Amino acid sequence: MRLGFGKGNGVDPTGVLNAIASAVVVANRDGHIRFVNQATEQLFNTSASVLCRTNLTDYIPGDSPVFSLIRQAIDGATLVADHNLMIESPKIGKHTVNLTVGSMPDESDCAVLTFEPRSIAQKIDNQLLSRNSARSVSAMAAILAHEIKNPLSGIRGAAQLLEQTSNEDDRVLTRLICDEADRIVDLVDRMEIFSDKPLERGAVNIHTVLEHVRRLAENGFGKHLVFEEVYDPS
Repeated sequence: MRLGFGKGNGVDPTGVLNAIASAVVVANRDGHIRFVNQATEQLFNTSASVLCRTNLTDYIPGDSPVFSLIRQAIDGATLVADHNLMIESPKIGKHTVNLTVGSMPDESDCAVLTFEPRSIAQKIDNQLLSRNSARSVSAMAAILAHEIKNPLSGIRGAAQLLEQTSNEDDRVLTRLICDEADRIVDLVDRMEIFSDKPLERGAVNIHTVLEHVRRLAENGFGKHLVFEEVYDPS
């Protein structure tokens, strides 16, 4: 394989390729590796001496678009490219690259592959998109909270009015309605977890929770049951 550098010009072609930040690979139609630069060693986590004795399929799945691009470039004696291409395997991990594949005039059955890692600018753009998505979720949570709280306040107000004219037994039910409305409002408020506010933690009396659940059961699905409270004094 001959590289296009004039004799006696003092330029080492391998040194030039090793100075390139992108991974450069020369491979034939079948994927056999003929040459790699230092950036390829880093991308594939393998030394050049080992790489040049192996096949691209040892590092990239055989059904990857990489191999169809190699054949396309060689058959058409042209330059082809694919952007934001995902290459992944247990050996090399997961990478998103821009791939350029060009044919070699002096090596009709070989192609030069240039794997360019996704730029820092693209990563920043993706981070900004993620942040915007998070802001959208926060805004949606706020809208939902508003739409849910409004009818709940009406239900609670109606229960309080009924409580004023109810007997003692009915007041248990109206009080339960108010408690449930308050509980749902509290859950809605906790939807703010999607925002940047820190989580609030605090102690909870389990007896209060159990008592509330018992009242719900007695006035709902468990009307036909008898509930017995037995607490361990220890």
